[in-house]
Amino acid sequence: MTSDLHHLAAAYALDALDDQERIAFEAHYPRCEICSAEVHDYRETAAFLAGAEAADPPADMEARVMEAIGRVRQIPPIVPDRVVELADRRAARTRRASIGAAATAIVIAVVGFAVALRDSGVGSDIEAVFEAPDAVVTSLDGDGGTIQVIWSQERDQVALVGTGLANPGAGRTYALWFLLDEGVAPAGLFAPDRDGVVRAVIDVDDIDGGGFGVTVEPDGGSPQPTGPVLYAGTV
Repeated sequence: MTSDLHHLAAAYALDALDDQERIAFEAHYPRCEICSAEVHDYRETAAFLAGAEAADPPADMEARVMEAIGRVRQIPPIVPDRVVELADRRAARTRRASIGAAATAIVIAVVGFAVALRDSGVGSDIEAVFEAPDAVVTSLDGDGGTIQVIWSQERDQVALVGTGLANPGAGRTYALWFLLDEGVAPAGLFAPDRDGVVRAVIDVDDIDGGGFGVTVEPDGGSPQPTGPVLYAGTV
């Protein structure tokens, strides 16, 4: 998952997320050392604050603060050595907006995957992979349609949820590949229904891949891709 999910740790610890945000974060944080530690720390702090007692400030505090303001010299603002050009600031804002939009898209993809699991006809098998302790959700980018992959090395299984997929053609099928440093390795074959929807669980070899790719191959598959990569995503 992405660094933006880390920003949800405090809100999750305080039970301040909506259902979609909670689903996305709960799919991420048990496997993230940073988020797990932050959730623990935030919850511990919240429990401490809940037991704290408020105290009234001393009666003369306001008078002392106002008197100090009149005699303490203020520190001048720190000005950078180089004045940042307006165009640079605008570019920085654009980059931040792009990062935020990308993070939002990832969260939506994770949430959409959970909803698809609930609505799919093979939901119980897919949910078993989704709920595995080491499950990793990956959204594959491509032209037309969407594919989400959930992979559990512990279970040696990959679950696929896809929509809007084109018919691969007579005598053809979709092939899922592990992306490796030295090339690719076959993961399995799948085919969408007539509505372009796929809901499937594939048993895979114990491979430590860095992502997934999808091509169209002859029925029965190929030892190596023979067509262009239509969808791809890294873990």
